[in-house]
Amino acid sequence: MIKKLPGLLAIGIITCGLLACDNNSSNNDGVYLQDNILVFTDQKVSNRQIQNIVDAHESDPDTPLDDELLGDAVTLVKLSGKTNHFGMDIQVSPPEYIDYHATVPDTRVWIAEYPETRELDLQTDETGWWTMYIVKDSGVDLEFSFIYEKEGWITTKTNVNTIDDEDNTDFAIQFIDPYYYEFAMLPFVEAMMRSNGYPNFFFSNAMVVTVGKSWASMHDDRLPHGDPGATMTLSPASDDYIGPIYFNASVIPDLTQPDVSVDGGVTWLNMPLNQTYFVSAQKEGVSYETVKFIFSEADVEAGVQLYIASPPDSVQGDNDSGPGEN
Repeated sequence: MIKKLPGLLAIGIITCGLLACDNNSSNNDGVYLQDNILVFTDQKVSNRQIQNIVDAHESDPDTPLDDELLGDAVTLVKLSGKTNHFGMDIQVSPPEYIDYHATVPDTRVWIAEYPETRELDLQTDETGWWTMYIVKDSGVDLEFSFIYEKEGWITTKTNVNTIDDEDNTDFAIQFIDPYYYEFAMLPFVEAMMRSNGYPNFFFSNAMVVTVGKSWASMHDDRLPHGDPGATMTLSPASDDYIGPIYFNASVIPDLTQPDVSVDGGVTWLNMPLNQTYFVSAQKEGVSYETVKFIFSEADVEAGVQLYIASPPDSVQGDNDSGPGEN
């Protein structure tokens, strides 16, 4: 992991390392790494070897990353995912749900825990997919919360994802349609809350998870993927946020919905900053993953408004029953 060094020296070295500038030529081999290869180790590794390994994989994706060439102390892993265009098209009459397979090209993706990565301007391609290659110390896990931003869209931060020594190529985010958010969802939620005990409610810092079946994923066409009947757990508890509010079967937040619907969506509103939250679910006979979110002042500066954990990296359960079944 990149070590913290005092003062401006630390900022300069860390930034140069992530931007593949001269300080990233660890063996002085004169090779600059492509921008989406990020180095998180103090071990001496050859840029030429790293780049050659990535080049071989990219020329033939069936060729695995042969990181054994880098030695036992360092691991090279591939991270990739897609940006799903989520919501309804309210510019047609009547409004229609956006195609489940639709994606959002030209979306910047960076790592909240390493804000220097924003300057790399890594973006989703024309198919809505992004890729990063991570050089890390073997056996040392990293924590990445991805931030997705695009001009005119709603800047969104994910839950914390553990980056271990294995490739992870099925990340996903539900990137909400900006027109749907601004002119449909936002006024709907504010009106709903103001007429139900929160007369001065203004929407901010919404946290959203999907409580899903074991197979639930934005990469899986089986729908609905929610695990109906589950109820939520959130730690630490507080009177300063509102929720849980469960989405109904029509994918709409519904104060009358008592538990997880077949959609699986759950939200909490107006989450306080400078706090870490742990979210899970409970249902008889089912075990669920716990997801972690970090809320910080830096998120405000970055323009983050939504915090979303999308399957397969959300509150997954071990219930493998079919779509819509208990």
